[in-house]
Amino acid sequence: MALMNVYDKLVMGPDAGNLEGAIEKKWFKHMGELADESKAKVVILYRTVPQGEGKADESKNCLVVGTKFLPDMYHNALMRAVESEAGQSAYELGPYIGRQSFPDGTNMLAMLHNDNYIKKFPTKDIVVTYGPLAEGRIALNKLNQMIAKDQGVQVSELAVSDDKPKAETTKKSDAKKTTKK
Repeated sequence: MALMNVYDKLVMGPDAGNLEGAIEKKWFKHMGELADESKAKVVILYRTVPQGEGKADESKNCLVVGTKFLPDMYHNALMRAVESEAGQSAYELGPYIGRQSFPDGTNMLAMLHNDNYIKKFPTKDIVVTYGPLAEGRIALNKLNQMIAKDQGVQVSELAVSDDKPKAETTKKSDAKKTTKK
């Protein structure tokens, strides 16, 4: 009985990803991982913490969501938002998901904030992943420096402005007043 060499056509050989019908791995903006040994996956909502009037400079910090902590329904919906054309074209993901809803109707950004899923990290502790090799990975603080240099601004000027108009409060007594004509 002759023995067959089954190793000459490896099913998962070095070119298995190039075969017809192979699933191509896609890399998306706004995705990263912690720089520590855990390499926990994160979605980067803001590359720098949004600035507001009277707030301290937080250009060395970012806001992220650890995807493994989300319930499946929220995780899947958030990932669809990240992978969407509009999500990928967004300068910062936070304002975009602030206009999106989870399947249960709750606002994505509000729910992530209210349920404490959004965490602040130093930008040096986040690695942006946009490829499988070392060339496809960069520390967020380095990426922010490159973006700032390309735009001719300081890193602190990259932050999205948090200039929400202050809601005007009307006292009930004011509402009852009428104006004379």
